[in-house]
Amino acid sequence: QARSALALARAVGASAMEPAEAAAAGELVLLTVRDEAIGPLCGQLARAGALAHKPIVAHCCGAMGSEVLAPARQLGCAVGSMHPMQTFPDADAAIATLPGAYFFIEGTGLAATALEQLARDIGCQTGRINSADKPLYHAAAVMGANYLTTMLDAAFELFTQAGLGRDQARQAIAPLATAAVENTLNKDAPAALTGPIARGDLETLAKHLEAMQRAGTSEETKKLYRQAGVRTVQIAKTKGTLSQANAQALIILLRSE
Repeated sequence: QARSALALARAVGASAMEPAEAAAAGELVLLTVRDEAIGPLCGQLARAGALAHKPIVAHCCGAMGSEVLAPARQLGCAVGSMHPMQTFPDADAAIATLPGAYFFIEGTGLAATALEQLARDIGCQTGRINSADKPLYHAAAVMGANYLTTMLDAAFELFTQAGLGRDQARQAIAPLATAAVENTLNKDAPAALTGPIARGDLETLAKHLEAMQRAGTSEETKKLYRQAGVRTVQIAKTKGTLSQANAQALIILLRSE
């Protein structure tokens, strides 16, 4: 990672140095490394004396709390974590999409206050989260971002099997997917739900499943379609557009192999 760190430092007009040297010079030390490296790096910095001046020490992992920074806490450092609720496929995208995003923050009082101020200074919103709740919070973020990508990729598979090119599929589904996300965020899921399950259209779902079988659709995509359909039936029931009999018939079809 040294090469990318040097490139980033040049891009923002900063200096690049060894971790212990950087930590010893900082008032706020952010450990922005891979999740599994946070604890070992914190311990390494503590043993090297780089945290002797008791800076605030924090990390940006979504699934872990500040307890992983125990070596810094034992030295008297205030510790915390700040996780951006945003997706960054590359540095340019991060610069473009970070402003306005939410950072969820936890930690000791001094650390949490400083991290909230940092987030506001870079144009972001903030929320507090309990350390014990972070794995569930992060699972929600994965469902709301990574798995949307997975669902769209499965849709692209079906589009290409239906004879569309992948580029055309991306262009065609963009307005549909964007509207579905916006409607769900603005109206909540039951009010936003449309389509065959919301109508109780058993015949159309059966045609979908038969077509995927004939086309040789991957097992993963077929299972994803069925499982997402079962969840969609529950949303449609909340919406009030399905009778109990309709819902049961749909679930039986979706769970049949």
